[in-house]
Amino acid sequence: MKKICCFAGHSELYDTEGIYKSLLSVLEDLIITHGINEFHVGNYGAFDKLCAGAVRALKEKYPDVRLYLVIPYITTRINRDKDFYKSNYDGILVADIPQNTPKKMQILKCNMYMVKNSDILVCCVKHSFGGAAKTLEYARRRKNIEIINLCAQCI
Repeated sequence: MKKICCFAGHSELYDTEGIYKSLLSVLEDLIITHGINEFHVGNYGAFDKLCAGAVRALKEKYPDVRLYLVIPYITTRINRDKDFYKSNYDGILVADIPQNTPKKMQILKCNMYMVKNSDILVCCVKHSFGGAAKTLEYARRRKNIEIINLCAQCI
């Protein structure tokens, strides 16, 4: 059975080196002890980029691991840079969100879609405002997802 981990975090980060080291350790543990073999990541901020890089690094050691980019809509950049996305992700998933979702809400709805379809959320949420915080609150209301906040001591 496939087990899925998704990510949520702030678009700007500090101490990326420290977060990256923690992230690698947590993700390797999820692969080994929780059987996580699929990771879903967004494409909109520093934490997303850090997570994608960490999963790619672990794919070298664990070739059965898959990394999917989850987006709220297809962009011209994705169409234009298909080779980049093919070489960096195992696939692109377009979140199932209502077509009439206002543009400024689409990333949050995409994050909620990932949470709804995952077993574990790994996040880096330091403060209680913004999209990452709203995604974490949504995950907390869902009873069927484990949450690992790399920045839990900061809140």
